[in-house]
Amino acid sequence: MITPTIITRSLEDYRAEQLMNVREFANYLGINEATYRRLLTDPQKVQAPLRRRVRDRLKVSPYLVKELYPYPSAHLQAQNVASYNRAQQEGWIEVDDDLEPTGRIFDHTGNER
Repeated sequence: MITPTIITRSLEDYRAEQLMNVREFANYLGINEATYRRLLTDPQKVQAPLRRRVRDRLKVSPYLVKELYPYPSAHLQAQNVASYNRAQQEGWIEVDDDLEPTGRIFDHTGNER
């Protein structure tokens, strides 16, 4: 089974794909140019309802748009760092396409332990 790779892109990638200038793309998204530029530079300062409107207009998951990607909480970030550090020490567990462990463990360089 082939697992597709999901790539998060910037709003600028979506704009270029549509062959639109900033004004045209902002209008397409239902926002003004200043808001569009704010989305590019500091998306967390743009209100959630407006970010949802942009997401709905693009008809994509927020995980596919860099500026709309939900920022993880400090707790989730800490969990991820702890999991990474543990795997670096104890080894990385290989899983199959269904995310079931295969029984193989690798070190941080990809060598099987």
